[in-house]
Amino acid sequence: MNAVMQSFRNLGGMRIAMLAVSGVIMLVILGFLTMRLTTPVMSTLYSDLSMDDAAKIVSQLEASGVKYELRANGTQVMVPNDEVLRLRMSMAQSGLPAQGSIVGYEIFDKSETFGTSNFVHNVNLSRALEGELSRTIASITTVESARVHLVMPKRELFASEKSEPSASVVIKFKGAGGGASKDEIAGITHLVASAVPGLKANRITILDGNGNMLSKPTDDKDPTVIAETNQSYKASYENRLKSEIENLLEKSVGAGNVKAQVSADMDFDRITTNSESYDPNTQVARSIQTTEEKDSSVDKQNNTPVGVSGNLPNAQGATPAGKTEPPGSTSTSNTDKTDETTNFEISKVTKSQVKEVGALKKISVAVLVDGIYSGGKTRADSKYEPRSQEELDKLKSLVKSTIGYDEKRGDSIEVISMQFNRETDFAVAETPYDWLKRDFDNILKTMVIGVVAILVILLVIRPLVNRAFEIAPGQEAAETAAISGPGGGEDHEETDLDIGKLQHKMGSSSARQVSEVVSTNPEETLAVIRAWLNQK
Repeated sequence: MNAVMQSFRNLGGMRIAMLAVSGVIMLVILGFLTMRLTTPVMSTLYSDLSMDDAAKIVSQLEASGVKYELRANGTQVMVPNDEVLRLRMSMAQSGLPAQGSIVGYEIFDKSETFGTSNFVHNVNLSRALEGELSRTIASITTVESARVHLVMPKRELFASEKSEPSASVVIKFKGAGGGASKDEIAGITHLVASAVPGLKANRITILDGNGNMLSKPTDDKDPTVIAETNQSYKASYENRLKSEIENLLEKSVGAGNVKAQVSADMDFDRITTNSESYDPNTQVARSIQTTEEKDSSVDKQNNTPVGVSGNLPNAQGATPAGKTEPPGSTSTSNTDKTDETTNFEISKVTKSQVKEVGALKKISVAVLVDGIYSGGKTRADSKYEPRSQEELDKLKSLVKSTIGYDEKRGDSIEVISMQFNRETDFAVAETPYDWLKRDFDNILKTMVIGVVAILVILLVIRPLVNRAFEIAPGQEAAETAAISGPGGGEDHEETDLDIGKLQHKMGSSSARQVSEVVSTNPEETLAVIRAWLNQK
C-alpha cells in the first residue's frame, strides 16, 4: 500500500490530474453506452395524427405510466417496441385515434332534433355517411387512412331529369410503396356504391395519396372506355393461358427453362338475334264454336177470298164458329241447321339470342424451350443439345390440351427448342441487414457510438496515461544514483554509462525511439538492466 502511495506521490499533481480526467471520461462513455443499451427500442404507435388525437393519446399514455416520445412536430408518437400492440388495442377500445374531424352516425347522439331545419339534417346525414365509409375503408389491411366525399343532388320540383349522385375517395396506403390491387380497388368501389342510395359504380373516382387515379367514372357508351375494357380483358385472358402453359411445362423441363407467348383474336361485337319459327305439323284446337238453328211453318188451304171481307167475322166465305175445316186442308214444314267453327293454334317458337363480347375467334401460341446440358458441373461448362422432336411433340400435345385447341377455328401452336441467353439473369443479392430490418437504426447508432468510444480511448486517454507514467528526467537521475549507491562507482566506472545522454534519448514514450536507443547503446542498456537486477 505504501509502495502504491509512493508511486502516486512520485507522479506529481499534473499527472494525477490527467489520470483523473481520463477516468472521468471513461466513466462517462461507459455510462452513456450502458444507458443506450438498456434504453428500450422505440417504435411508432401512430403517425400523421391531428393535434386533438395526439393530445388525447399522450394523456392516456401519461395516465398509464408508459414512456413515450413525440416526433414530427407532435404528429408521431413513439413507444417501447414491446408495448405497441397492447397500446393499440387499448387505444382502439377508447376510440382513438378518432382521425380528427371524421365523425360517423354518433353525430346524431347529441344533436337536438327539435328546431333543426331539414337542410341541417341532410348535411349531418351526409357527414355521417362519409365518416362511416372513411372508417370502413381505413379498416382494410393495406389502407392507412381514407377520406370520402359524397355529392347527393336534391331533386328539383317539376324537373324532367334527375341528377345522379357521385363520390370521390382519397386513400393513403401503408408503407412508402404501398398500393392496392385491381380487385381491392373494385371492392372499395362497390362498397361505396352499395352504401349510397342511387349511386352507381361508374360514378365513383378513387385517388391515392400521391394524386394518382386508381378508378375513374366510366360510361358504358363511351368508345374509349369500351376499347380499354376490351383490351384489358384480352390481356388478362392471354396472361392466364401463358401462366398455365409455363407452369405445366416446367414440371417436365424444369423451372425457368420454358417461355410462352399467347396471342388471342377475340370478337368484341355484341350481336342480338330475334327469331320466330312455326311448326304446321303441330296443331292444337284453341276454341270450338257451335251454332244450331231450327225453323217450322204451317200452310192452310181454304176458299176464303182475299180481301177485307174475308178477314171480317161472319164474313162470306169465312168458316163459322164451332165448325172445323175438313181434313187435308193444311200443310206443316220443319227445318233444322247446325254450324260448328273450330279455331286451331299453330305452335310458334320465339328466340332472342345475345352474343356476348369476347368470343374467341382464333388463338396462337409460341413456346420456347431450353435444351439439355450435360458433361459439366455448371451450365457454362456443359455441352448444349437441343431437345428431340419426339419430346417437342409431347410438349405440343400438352399445350393443345391446355388451350382447348380447335383446328377448324384456325388455331396454331409452335414449340421450338433453342438455347437460352442467361446473361441478363441477375440474382438479387441479399443485404447483410435483411434480418435486422426492424432494429437496424438502433443497432447502427449503438455501433457508431461504440466506435467513437474506442477511438477516444485510443487517441485521447491512452496518450494521457502514457504521459502520466512517463519517468521524469530528474526522477531517472535520482533512481540511477540510488542504484549505483555506495560502492556503485565501480560499476559506473566499469560501464562508463553516460546517464545524461541516455536520459535525453529515453525522454520520449515512443516504442520506436526506445528501440533505437537500445540498438545504438547495447552496452549501456545492458548495464542498466544489471543494475535493476541487483536492486534490493
